[in-house]
Amino acid sequence: MIKLIISFQFLLFGIGAFFSANKNEKISPISSIAVCNSMVMEEANLSNNNPEDSTKAYSMPLLAQTLKGDVMLSWTEKDVQGITSLCIAFSKDKGKAFSEKKVIFAGTGIANSRMMRAKVLTKKDGSLVAVFSNRGGLVAPPVQAQTQATPPQGGRGGSSNIVYCVSKDGGSTWTSPISVDSDPKQGIARGFFDAVVLPNDEIAVAYLKDVANSTKHEERDLRMVVTKNGAFQPERVIDAVVCDCCPISMMIDASGALNIVYRDNNDDIRDMAKIVSIDNAETFSKSQILHHDGWKINGCPHSGAVASIAGKGALFAWFSGAEKERGIRLVTNEGKKLLVLAEPSAKNAFLADGSQHQVMLWEQNKPENNNLTEIAFKKINKDKVSETIWVEGSSNGINSTGLVLDNQLLVAYEVKQANKRNSLKISKIRL
Repeated sequence: MIKLIISFQFLLFGIGAFFSANKNEKISPISSIAVCNSMVMEEANLSNNNPEDSTKAYSMPLLAQTLKGDVMLSWTEKDVQGITSLCIAFSKDKGKAFSEKKVIFAGTGIANSRMMRAKVLTKKDGSLVAVFSNRGGLVAPPVQAQTQATPPQGGRGGSSNIVYCVSKDGGSTWTSPISVDSDPKQGIARGFFDAVVLPNDEIAVAYLKDVANSTKHEERDLRMVVTKNGAFQPERVIDAVVCDCCPISMMIDASGALNIVYRDNNDDIRDMAKIVSIDNAETFSKSQILHHDGWKINGCPHSGAVASIAGKGALFAWFSGAEKERGIRLVTNEGKKLLVLAEPSAKNAFLADGSQHQVMLWEQNKPENNNLTEIAFKKINKDKVSETIWVEGSSNGINSTGLVLDNQLLVAYEVKQANKRNSLKISKIRL
């Protein structure tokens, strides 16, 4: 049976033929078709109406779905002046074409990386909440995102803050960034965060924060803030001893429980731990190790976990440098290990959930070319895991994100460029 892959390429201007610089101008997406059996790919040319902007660097795409079912893509783009813009666009046809981009905020201090990926969340009333890291040096946002409020001044020295903006009109205009942490102290780091919408429609953000008067360099603990009627309440410490620099992952499972996954630190054993709340982050269960890797390291691995719903259960993936089974492991909610990717070049896993399949994406060097990364994935159905499948045309792909829509996988990722100004690309794959 012939398997068909449809790849929609967005080499950004902008995202190349993805968006129009003119609000009244509609541009169709660039599409190409490849039949895997014959390995033939046809590509359309980029539209002359919207040429890519090779002076910008594009990074960290993230795919999500709104409550209305629209596909939402967010990413950051940095210009030659050092201004980074957090952007968003929507698709009403499952990723075939996207709307014109909207800028959430722009400044010199916006951070969006594997360590702290910017998130845009959708609430039940349709409002959007963007949560991202900022080090200050803010500039006024573009006209389309301007508000009457005055942007706050950024932190000083080594400060990093987690901030949020709100849009009530589908992303056209946004409030000015406000810190999720009401503690005014600057010169400290707050980061490695994740954010979710709770079942009661409030927002929860978990993050690592420098400990006051610590005797250990940059020691941090795990904290959480939750909104009440849309306003963030004072932070709480939810685990006092954790790995200092590994990203956090949060997920609302099929039962409505909040799961927080983070790398623990028990006498330098850096295994993944999970705590669960069944009352909208009011209280949490005792911390439990997801799977006892036994990875002992005197330092922070700078590597976190990812999570997704799998039917009535959940899946978790992370990297461990344990001597016995070094690599990315995929584990169920019950701690059952489904696989270990032992290939040394495999990294940056992402889990996408769907009604029939869950998908684990990652980047890896192909065996025939160790200097060239490509995006790979495996399908997971209950305890069954497929063979590795390569995303056609994903050469130099990194930092992938995915969304399963019916029986199709939408994948967005960066494409590395020689000039260090990466572009973005989207592929649509029939599962």
